Amino acid sequence: MPAGRPRAFDADRALGAASEVFWKHGYDGASLDLLTAAMGINRPSLYGAFGDKAQLFEKAVARYQETYFLPNLRALAQAPNLAAGIAAYLAASLRLVAGTKTPKGCLIANVLVDAAEANARWRKLMAAISAEGRAALTAAVQKFVPQNRAKRVANLLVVAVPGLAVLARSGASAAELAASSAAIDAACRALGMEDA
Repeated sequence: MPAGRPRAFDADRALGAASEVFWKHGYDGASLDLLTAAMGINRPSLYGAFGDKAQLFEKAVARYQETYFLPNLRALAQAPNLAAGIAAYLAASLRLVAGTKTPKGCLIANVLVDAAEANARWRKLMAAISAEGRAALTAAVQKFVPQNRAKRVANLLVVAVPGLAVLARSGASAAELAASSAAIDAACRALGMEDA
């Protein structure tokens, strides 16, 4: 795009729309036609603003993390105690994966994991996201309990919340998701309370 020529579209809105297409259809199922239609732009604009499809996907994953994971993490960290923090984090995660306002499941747990199977670069991205998420959750939980307990709670959340996403994506009912979330909640509280 020539310097000084403003974009005729909202790049953040377009990226959000692309995220939802990937989230709903998967990486392979998100055709350029579906992406450009949802984003409200043509292919040259997509390439000019976001690069190729793979680069767009990586930007969509980063936006997803900022839009959904970080607020959920803040809900945990800003709670008055561990029980309230876990409850807030799980409630926010459950609302997200249940897909009342967004596609069901999780862009990371359902789509990136699947796409990473055939892509070494995305396997590294997945590993980095997992490590960063575990570290961020550990730091948030450590506000309430010692580090050894915080690590155990964070490890459980890193495994269990993507499990909720898989259940949601596979058609689990609201009652089934709520029961699974309650079990995760109870396990996290127990891990946070018990001695090393």
